[in-house]
Amino acid sequence: MNKAGKQPRSFEPTGQEKTAVLMDGVSSMELFAQPDGHYLKVLYSLSLDIPVGECHGITGEGAFELQLISEIIGNVKPHEKGQCSLLEIGMMRQKRRILPHVYYVNDQRVLFDHMHVLGYLMFASEHMEGKPDRKQQDWLKLLLRTGLYPFTLTFIRALSPAEYAIVSALVAFGTKARLVVMDFSRIDVPEQLIEPFSALLREFRASGKTVVLASRSRTLVQAACTRASFLMDGTLVMSGSVPTLCTDFDRRVLRVETKHADAAASVLTAASPALRASTDETGVSLYAQKGQSGSLIVSAAARVLESAKIPFSSVRVPEPSLEEAFQEVRRTL
Repeated sequence: MNKAGKQPRSFEPTGQEKTAVLMDGVSSMELFAQPDGHYLKVLYSLSLDIPVGECHGITGEGAFELQLISEIIGNVKPHEKGQCSLLEIGMMRQKRRILPHVYYVNDQRVLFDHMHVLGYLMFASEHMEGKPDRKQQDWLKLLLRTGLYPFTLTFIRALSPAEYAIVSALVAFGTKARLVVMDFSRIDVPEQLIEPFSALLREFRASGKTVVLASRSRTLVQAACTRASFLMDGTLVMSGSVPTLCTDFDRRVLRVETKHADAAASVLTAASPALRASTDETGVSLYAQKGQSGSLIVSAAARVLESAKIPFSSVRVPEPSLEEAFQEVRRTL
């Protein structure tokens, strides 16, 4: 007991928790200075509910905002007001306590450059239960299952920023932490690493850990996460399962690959005026406008293009995309 005769506050989860992260009306202490002399909160009115066992991606456009929300969730930075609990334990706003059940990963280079990856993993897990030979087998099996085995004998100093962060995530996997917060706000994960990294996050979930991943890449979040939230203009405007967000807000009905995107957009929207067109370097996407119905089947679109003598390489119905969902929500705010 303390001097007042009260039981000391417990910061240890029981293992029976259902909610990993709960934020209610949280605002940051940091401010943006405006040209007119006024100040705006970097983050305000953040509300978030992440169940235990999920991999939750927070995605937005600003690296600083994503870094800051990661630091607040990860018990690194204080927040000004609102309530934040991790594994159903209320967190003090000033964040003055190290929490053994929370692990934080970001882009800081804190690993030992002179060691290779497997050697470092063995070093990091030295005091964990188990014999060394068994732990080495477990690490090797994990690297094989996830497709990260090419890192095994690579020296830490030779890793790219994304590879370095993934090795830091591997270290987090080997700990007893139940909540792992990964700030990838300034880390670009190349396409060839997205599936191995996603496989690693599936291992996190299978082991009972909860992951919060902050990234500007909607492609990464869609591949790696089960749930997602959109951070826009300093607050969270949309949250849900990744498949639901994709199907509810990606309004594309057709994608045409062509070098003549403007001409294709013109004839296709003339054939179906209820559709909205958006062109890029490789083609045109057609969207059903909000509140309206519009459709143009693949065969009909192909006939329209052929009649107009516009060359194209493909016409297809696109797979729902979190990037498109994000941009649609952004467009309609």
